[in-house]
Amino acid sequence: MNWREVPFVRLLLPFLFGILLSIHKPIEVPLWLSCTILGGLLVGLGILTFTKIGFHYRWMYGTLLTCFLFSMGWQLTSLYNELKVQTHFSKYVSDANDVVGNVQRLQPTNTGKTRIELAIIGVRSTDDTSWYAATGNLLVYMDSSGLERIHLGDQLRLYGTIQHIEAPKNPKAFDFARYMHFRNIHYQLFVKPDNWQVLESASRLTPMLLAHQLRERCIRILRKHFPSENELAVASALTLGYRDEMTHEVRTAYANTGAMHVLAVSGLHVGFVYLGIGFLLGLIKIKRQGWRWVKAVLEIIAIWGFALLTGASPSVMRAATMFSFLIAGKALQRESSIYNTLAASAFLLLCLNPYYIMDVGFQLSYLAVLGIVYFQPKIYRLWYIPNPVGDYIWKLVAVSLAAQISTTPISLYYFHQFPLAFWLSGLVVVPVAVVILSGGFLLFITDFIPGWSWLLGKALWYLVALVNKAIFLIQQIPGSLITGIWVSFFAVLLLYGAILAFVITLNTRQARWILVGLSCLGFTIAMYAFAEWQANRQAQLVIYHVPRHTVVDYFEGKRLITLSDKEVNKQSVQFASQSYRWFRRINHIEEIALEQSAVFQLGQRNIAIISEPWHLEGADHALRVDAILIRQSPYLPSVVELTQIFNCQQIIADASNSRRKVQQWRAECDSLGILFHDINESGAFVMDLK
Repeated sequence: MNWREVPFVRLLLPFLFGILLSIHKPIEVPLWLSCTILGGLLVGLGILTFTKIGFHYRWMYGTLLTCFLFSMGWQLTSLYNELKVQTHFSKYVSDANDVVGNVQRLQPTNTGKTRIELAIIGVRSTDDTSWYAATGNLLVYMDSSGLERIHLGDQLRLYGTIQHIEAPKNPKAFDFARYMHFRNIHYQLFVKPDNWQVLESASRLTPMLLAHQLRERCIRILRKHFPSENELAVASALTLGYRDEMTHEVRTAYANTGAMHVLAVSGLHVGFVYLGIGFLLGLIKIKRQGWRWVKAVLEIIAIWGFALLTGASPSVMRAATMFSFLIAGKALQRESSIYNTLAASAFLLLCLNPYYIMDVGFQLSYLAVLGIVYFQPKIYRLWYIPNPVGDYIWKLVAVSLAAQISTTPISLYYFHQFPLAFWLSGLVVVPVAVVILSGGFLLFITDFIPGWSWLLGKALWYLVALVNKAIFLIQQIPGSLITGIWVSFFAVLLLYGAILAFVITLNTRQARWILVGLSCLGFTIAMYAFAEWQANRQAQLVIYHVPRHTVVDYFEGKRLITLSDKEVNKQSVQFASQSYRWFRRINHIEEIALEQSAVFQLGQRNIAIISEPWHLEGADHALRVDAILIRQSPYLPSVVELTQIFNCQQIIADASNSRRKVQQWRAECDSLGILFHDINESGAFVMDLK
């Protein structure tokens, strides 16, 4: 690759490093100082631009430009954080607040509540009569019943206690607070049914609101023609990017077969729209000079209209930006490098929102495109198939393999699984996705024609049902999915180092880069072997945070003994513990149901689990235990009486106890000098037993 052909790649790299430094190592610098640094670098660049410098000093311009882009990325990221805005509503947070804001997004959850993203415009404390103009984003949870009166763009007034979004309370669990931080949302509000009202319905018709209204209309059309839940969910996701109604069963099936990218609207869908609108406009035979510009504008409008219609996710924004650059270059009659176009689209999007770099979809979409652009032609040329059908199938397999090469390391890091049948699901889903997407938009346009729309809707419904059956069938293939893979971030860097070394070897034909790649793979294998050695020697007790329930894990090597109450939901247990169990490399699980109070010997330690008071009577002497777990709010006259039965200096109260009793036990333990751990407040309890 010639660096002269990809100037935006050279511009993107220092800009990207500046963003990443600001995210992971934030340094508080006064705004005036950072602006002075940027201004000084910009002046220096201007002087060098208009001053002739010798060839030997050309490095000065590159150095200044690199420093400017690095500083620009760092400063943009620092300023983008809403908490640094002086008018942010957090400056006025008290025990209870009234807030007024505009609805930016509505999303139902599986807990019976609706999640609303609110752009705050005013706030006041309940003990203050004055309202204050404010800014910032607030995450609001409300009961789903009665929310049919709320629409995107409405102005709401709510009352309640504003809280920080909590960090995860279980080890290695999904960090929702971090996820929302990179969406610039840091506070949440749980609203009771009577503590909200609609002040004003959306009056100003913005492009986003118009796209939302059109999307709702399209969803109503799909509901009319797709009577079954699973088919409706897949059709909505594939055509409109609407996945709120997708069941856990369907989501799991598509994820386990490697076909989830088809349901997440991205470059594949934008490419279909680009080809479709290009084909339709190509039917118009106009030879005037200005037609290519009119055509380019119409194509860009269609692409960005589709992006807004599908919710403007980072992946679809990336694809829309990239295709916009391609269309503009074509209108200018200039051919540019696809790598330069990708870098330019990333640079523009990161200027608008530096936090996109931390979005998983954004990362996967760029890596997938890079993999397809570079590896697909090389893989395709490995096997010549004269038969057109076989050649088409091999092209699809080559695309899947190319995308998998570039995305596997980071996919393992985030999702801890690898679908071996990804190529098979790609053969089924990708070709049919073209038909469903095209047919879906045709259905939206022609829904007013009764007979035609019924026939088209029925055909699409059967087609989606057939795809779903195929996906569920592929999921049932033995060994089609490897789960529980845990890789560190450093291992991800080593794997990408090996891939990069392989790419350099192909381009330069220099064998020494093979040694670099093999060294990266060797370090990765050594890290994996060391982690396996540690896993075989481990002994640890973990009591998880599961609201209203008890879940205890005892790790002994790769063997796990888990104790839980019978009523606990398996999905709740998996949500709380699955990631940590994968991290500990468990390969054998034994389950024990907790029915009554008992003392358990776990390795060399004794743990007393107390749930009923009558089991504590009649003891002759204090029994030595390493910890006491209190669950299900048992009646305990006092902690003193408990210590007369058990000799222990560590008491744990899990999330199944009432808050009032936990506060009482904590106060008694503090007075007695006994360590007390409240799982509901402090998160999971972890004890190393070696």
